[in-house]
Amino acid sequence: MRDNLKDFVNANRDAFDHKEPPADLWNKIKPQVVPQVKERKIKPLWRWASIAAATLLLGTATLLIFNQKEDRGIKVADVKPISVQKDVPETMKPAQQEVSVEVEKKESIHRVQTITARQKINRVARTGAQKASKDENLKTKKQDYMQMLQDSTWASTRLAAVLGLQKQGGLNEDATRALEKMAVSDESSNVRMAAIETLLDGMTPEARQQKVQDFFVAQNDPTLQVELMQMIGQRDELEMKNSTKEKLNAIVEDPFTLKFVKEQAYAVLLHQ
Repeated sequence: MRDNLKDFVNANRDAFDHKEPPADLWNKIKPQVVPQVKERKIKPLWRWASIAAATLLLGTATLLIFNQKEDRGIKVADVKPISVQKDVPETMKPAQQEVSVEVEKKESIHRVQTITARQKINRVARTGAQKASKDENLKTKKQDYMQMLQDSTWASTRLAAVLGLQKQGGLNEDATRALEKMAVSDESSNVRMAAIETLLDGMTPEARQQKVQDFFVAQNDPTLQVELMQMIGQRDELEMKNSTKEKLNAIVEDPFTLKFVKEQAYAVLLHQ
């Protein structure tokens, strides 16, 4: 059956070819073949943003206008300023004015004098407190130095104590006795010499020479004997004690005396 249809078409091809389908044929067939699609209209986003901005602007403007109207409605007359009454001084006569000025001057002078007196009292009190504190500190330090003088182990500790007492000055009886003992009997020559210099400090030249001779007579350290003899020989007009002369002669006559000590003793004797 298919072959017959094919043959029929081939035989009548010319009759089929000259005929054209009508122009509106597809429009008639399209609704039946292709389903219709509904088009959705999409509104752009900027339109919604424009509407929201306009609404916000309109609301803000309305609120500002409303607030301005309320502010204008406040009456200035309702706010009453507080009045401060001032005492108006009565007019004074020239004589009364002079008396008033004089009184004010006297009061000012009195206040200044009172302040100055208070300042002087406070200054004296502070000075007294500082002096008392300083005296207390010196007293404490002297007590510490006196304890350091008793150190029998370290000569450096005793020497530091002697130098500390020398720096402070104002030796009391206890410190003087301790230093005189150390000047002739301490094991260290440096401690002895420091004690001697501390005791001689502040003396007059005459008293100093007499004290030097006393230390020389009691001294058995050759080095310190030479130092003391040099101090004795520095005075041209010297009143030499008999005990000093006897000590010098003993040094010269002693065969066991060191040579430099004996020479210094000769020099002092020849200087007399």
